Amino acid sequence: MSSQCFYLGCIVVFGLMTCPAAYFNMYLDSAETFRLLGINAELYYVRNGIINDYALSFELLIQPNIDKIYFTWQSIRQQIMFYSLKTNTSNPRAMLAPVANISSEGKVPTTLSVFHVKVPCTGLLNREVHFLIQMEVSIFSVVNKTLINIRRKKNCQVDSSMSRPFLHDQPLGSGGVYPFTSLPPTKNTTVNQVAKPEPAGTHTMSTHIFYIAVGCACAVILLIALAVAVYYLNTQKNNNRGYSDRIKYYDNTSSSQALTKQQSQSFLRVETPVDSSIKGSVRNCSVLGPSPIPELVPPEPKEILKEIAISRKRISLAEMLLEGTFGKIYQGTLLSEGDNNFGADQEIIVKTVTDQARSDQVHLFLTESCMMKGLVHQNIYPVIGACVEDQMCPYIIYPNTTEGNLKKFLQKCGVSDTGSHCTLSTQQLVYLAIQIVRGIQFLHRQKILHKDIATRNCVIDNDLVLKITDNALSRDLFSGDYNCLGDNENRPIKWLSIEALLEKRFSTASDVWSFGVTLWELMTVGQQPYADIDPFEMAAYLREGYRIAQPINCPDELFSVMACCWAGTPEERPKFSQLLICLQDFYTALGQYI
Repeated sequence: MSSQCFYLGCIVVFGLMTCPAAYFNMYLDSAETFRLLGINAELYYVRNGIINDYALSFELLIQPNIDKIYFTWQSIRQQIMFYSLKTNTSNPRAMLAPVANISSEGKVPTTLSVFHVKVPCTGLLNREVHFLIQMEVSIFSVVNKTLINIRRKKNCQVDSSMSRPFLHDQPLGSGGVYPFTSLPPTKNTTVNQVAKPEPAGTHTMSTHIFYIAVGCACAVILLIALAVAVYYLNTQKNNNRGYSDRIKYYDNTSSSQALTKQQSQSFLRVETPVDSSIKGSVRNCSVLGPSPIPELVPPEPKEILKEIAISRKRISLAEMLLEGTFGKIYQGTLLSEGDNNFGADQEIIVKTVTDQARSDQVHLFLTESCMMKGLVHQNIYPVIGACVEDQMCPYIIYPNTTEGNLKKFLQKCGVSDTGSHCTLSTQQLVYLAIQIVRGIQFLHRQKILHKDIATRNCVIDNDLVLKITDNALSRDLFSGDYNCLGDNENRPIKWLSIEALLEKRFSTASDVWSFGVTLWELMTVGQQPYADIDPFEMAAYLREGYRIAQPINCPDELFSVMACCWAGTPEERPKFSQLLICLQDFYTALGQYI
């Protein structure tokens, strides 16, 4: 998988400019990139003399626990190549100036070598520090100079383990006093200035005073604790006596039914004494067992959808757009309320089921329809109304879309002999992928995992505005995309990640995998992924490292993004924020050549 993610898609080609003088390589190897970014790929700053402006402009965040950055470099010219290295930091109090383990000036090695730059925090301030690693490369040390600026930032935090404001890695001076403070030197002192020794006996006297103060404070705390304990015991004794009296009163004056009610609503601590006069009653009631704790049951989907209930009389159904075994999608009109002219009729899409649908199918339909309720985002297709107030087939109402389902739209565009739809360009397909990423990012911010990202669960307008939908009725309307592996559960087998397929374990990383398959669908204008693989063989197929092939006419950069989404372990897959940056940059690069 690391070979497929060689350049991480967008970081390979975008924004490169030729630098004929500085013919050398400088990059972070895959191990270092994984340590810094969690991505198993090489990140080149200069490759074969070509500077990667995109990688240099990206200000990588270094975590507090990382104090060194390892660079790999090598000269690939016959002539001697010289370099000079400089560093700078925006906040010396929070982070010391970066220090490299190579000299500030010298020759670029002709063999593959590694050097590191140490970026230590002082531990005095909580700051986000920006720092610069600047390398100037030249031939014959006079002409053809090339300047490489690597900008980074690091989150520095206060070190709570520091017991005094001195740097613990400095040598001790005479008398056990640290000679160098970690604070920057003042106007009248220098860094090498040794602290003035204290007069004899001062340290001993101050130590004695400190211990006396600590002893007095401990004694006062102990006295207060004893007083509180005595007060607490007396209070508990009085409460227990009063509680026993109340139990005696209810035992003598109430019926057995009232006594049972009183005991079921009272909570006795283990150490609470029980009067002997009620032991018999307690023994008789104990056979009933403890009161059952009610389980937390999620609200019924009908109750959730009643919050956006619309009268069925206001809905007028028109053309049927899609039909399955028990589900249908109509185009319709939402009529304005009453006879007034304040509101206008609205074009809508209506999802519903037939009379032959089973009760469990109806319940699943309503449950999945609740996913997008109340969500407002330009790339989310929300539920705007529902008709669930009677015994008739429920209606779930959505805003109207001009082109409808994205998968059907792509398949129409892929038919060469149709004149009603023009062929989509690569840039337009990347634009659709960008909108999917934005919509999924919004769902994840709302703590919602989609679990079924695919073109069939998206809709599109004629201006290529895409919206992600719920998966209600998808199993029925796109039955070829779902399979049952003997567990009586229809699942999108060929869109699921390895861990979701084998363990039914879903996460943001499993959504990333599904997005990679969806991106493949976009580039093939709605073809079926893994068309020749039997659903029962998918798990073994994926475990052995096989993945879906690169589509025809798909750019290598886009396929490398897909391949990264299909990494075997969730931790190796990119985040949606990284995918968004890659796709946006590739979209911009495509625009420069169109």
